[in-house]
Amino acid sequence: MTDNTNFAQPIGDLLAEIEQLDDTVDAGAIEETAVRLVGLNYSPPVITPLNTFLRLNNSRLQAEIDRILAMPEAEACALAADDSKKCNDLKVQYISVLIFYYKKLLELRKGDPEAWDEIDELYVHD
Repeated sequence: MTDNTNFAQPIGDLLAEIEQLDDTVDAGAIEETAVRLVGLNYSPPVITPLNTFLRLNNSRLQAEIDRILAMPEAEACALAADDSKKCNDLKVQYISVLIFYYKKLLELRKGDPEAWDEIDELYVHD
């Protein structure tokens, strides 16, 4: 397998995962959740700007992933500038983390009490 195949497979898996996500909440719930999280100084470890991340939907998430994939290596891979394989690994990691926190965001938008308890524990009670 070539490096491109090794890179394409995890990206394809992540994109397939996005297609399965239910982002059917209305714009009001998206904005209400975003405002509440900003008020808590919520800061997920994603490379997407916070205001953009908090208002993503599935199609905008896809666009953000495309942006990450198109990043120049010098920007995306500053920690592995001399190793293109490691650079691709970092891009996969950025996208994986983005999707992980996006799933959490979807739970928050739907008012999942356990998801909000986790946020409260991390950002309110500490």
